[in-house]
Amino acid sequence: MKIQHKIVLIPLGVMVFITTLSFFVLESALETLFENRIRMELKRFASLALESLYEKDNKRDFHVVDDLADHFGALSEARITFMDTEGLVLGDSDLHLEEVKHIENHAKRPEVMQAIREGFGISKRYSTSMKQDMLYVAVFRKLEPESEFHYLARASVSLKVVSGEMMRLRWMFVVIGLMSLGVVSLLGWFSGRTISKAVQGEQDHLERRVQNRTREISSIQTMGGMLNACASIDEVAAVISNIMPGLFPHMCGATSVIKASRNRLEILTAWGEHWPGRKHFSPNECWALKKGHQHFSHSESIQIPCPHLQVDLSVQSLCVPLLAQTETIGVFHLLSDEAPLSEENTRLVTPLVKQIGLALANIQLRDHLREQAIRDPLTGLYNRRYMMESLEQFISRAKRKQSSVAVMMIDFDHFKRFNDTFGHEAGDFVLINVAREMKRNIRTEDIVCRYGGEEFCLVCPEMRVDNAVAIANKLGESIRRLDLRLNKKSLGGVSISIGVSVFPTHADTVEALLKLADEALYRAKAEGRDRTRLADLEIETPVLQAHSFTDAPEV
Repeated sequence: MKIQHKIVLIPLGVMVFITTLSFFVLESALETLFENRIRMELKRFASLALESLYEKDNKRDFHVVDDLADHFGALSEARITFMDTEGLVLGDSDLHLEEVKHIENHAKRPEVMQAIREGFGISKRYSTSMKQDMLYVAVFRKLEPESEFHYLARASVSLKVVSGEMMRLRWMFVVIGLMSLGVVSLLGWFSGRTISKAVQGEQDHLERRVQNRTREISSIQTMGGMLNACASIDEVAAVISNIMPGLFPHMCGATSVIKASRNRLEILTAWGEHWPGRKHFSPNECWALKKGHQHFSHSESIQIPCPHLQVDLSVQSLCVPLLAQTETIGVFHLLSDEAPLSEENTRLVTPLVKQIGLALANIQLRDHLREQAIRDPLTGLYNRRYMMESLEQFISRAKRKQSSVAVMMIDFDHFKRFNDTFGHEAGDFVLINVAREMKRNIRTEDIVCRYGGEEFCLVCPEMRVDNAVAIANKLGESIRRLDLRLNKKSLGGVSISIGVSVFPTHADTVEALLKLADEALYRAKAEGRDRTRLADLEIETPVLQAHSFTDAPEV
C-alpha cells in the first residue's frame, strides 16, 4: 500500500471505528433515556387516573371504574388498570367488564406489591392476556385516610413501543453515518489524488537531489579518506591537486597556508591551467581573512576580487578561510572565467574546506608535538625550547611597552656530590624538590625551565634590575632553607649560584641576555658559589647570606 493511500485510509478507518463505537454507546444511552421517559409518563398518567378515581363517589361500582379506565385508555396508547389493595381488578381499559370480573387477582404482581410498599412500582414481564411483553407502572396513594378502601392505578405499555422508537433512531443514525462516510470517502479520494501527485513530484525531486548528494558525498569521502592517510603537508598538497580538477572542471584554484609568523600566506598547491594569483601575500590582501568568512567576488552585483588574485573583474572568484578549532590556518581559492560558479559548486566547497582544514591542522599539530614537548618529564618545568620562544615574545612585548625582562641562569653548587654520595635517585629527588620550590617563589607570569642537567633558567617579564637581584636572593634563601630527606635520611644542605641579566639594561637580544647571565653565573661560582651576580657589573654584589628573605624589595 502506498504512503498516500495510507494517509487517507488510516484516518478513514479510525473515523469508521469511532463512529461505530459512538453509535453503540449513544444507542444504549438513548434507549435508557427513552425508557426512563416512558416510565415517567406512565407514572404521571397512572397518578392522574388514580386521582380521578378518588373523585368518584361510587368507587366500588365496576361499571363506573371500568368506564373511567376506558376513558383514560382512549387518551393514550397506555393501558389503565384499577384495583384495590387486595389485588382485585376493578377496571381495565383493554378488557370488557365481564372479562374484568373474571380476571385473576393481581395482589402478587411485582409492581403492585412494590407500589403498596413504596407508593410506586415498576416491572417488565410477558402478559398472558395481551400476548406480549409489557412495561407496568403502578401508583398507590391514600388520598382518603378515613376510608377503609384504598386503590391502585396501573399504567402499562407494550415494549414494542420502546423497540419501535429505538429502531427509528437506529435507522436515522445509520443513514446519517452512511452519508457522513460517503462524504468523507469522497473527500478522501480527492485528497488522495492530490497528495499522490504532490508526493510523486516531491519524490522525483528528492531522487534527483539524492543522486547529486550521493555524488558529492562520495567525492568528499574519497577526499577525506586520502587526506586522513597523509603523513605530511606535501602529501596533502598532492591529494588536493589531483582530486580538485575532477570536482571542479574548467576551473582553477589553489590552497594557501599561513606561515608560523602569522603575517604571510604561501600557496601550498594550485590546479588548473594557470594560477594567476601571487604565490606569497599578506592576510590583509584577502577579503575572506579580513571578513572572517567566505568572499565571493560577484555577490549581489558587487565585483570586488581579492588583490592577491590579480584577475580581471569579469572573472568570478571564491575565497574561503580554512579553519581548524576556530583557528585560521589557510585559505581555499577557486576561480572561473568560463562557467559561472553555481550554487552546487559553493555548496560542495563547504565540506571540502572542512576536510582540508582538519587535515592541515592535524598534520601541523602532529609535527609540532613530534618536534618538541614543552615540559621537562622529570621536574615538570618548561623545557629549553619553550623558554626560548617565550623569551622572544617577552622581549618583543617589552620593546613595544618599553618595559624590562630579567633573565636568571641558576646552577646547583656541588650537585655531583648528591649523585656520588646518595645515588642518582637522590639527585633526581633534589631536582624535583628544588623545581617545586622555584615554582612556589615566582609569580604567575614568570617562566622557569630546566635549561639542562642541573642548570635552570628563570625569565621574569616587566622586572627591573634591583627587583631581579632581590628575587634572586630571595630564591637562594628559600632553597638554602630546604631540609631534604630521602628514605628518612638527610641529604644535607642545598645552595645555588645565580647570574642575572636584564633587558634592555644589559642587552637587547635573547642570545646576548642568556650569554651575559651565564657569564655572571660562572663569575658567582668562581667567587665562592652560593651567591648572586649581576651581568657586567664591576662592583661586587653582596653574597646571598647578606640578603634575608624579608630584606628583598617587594615586586
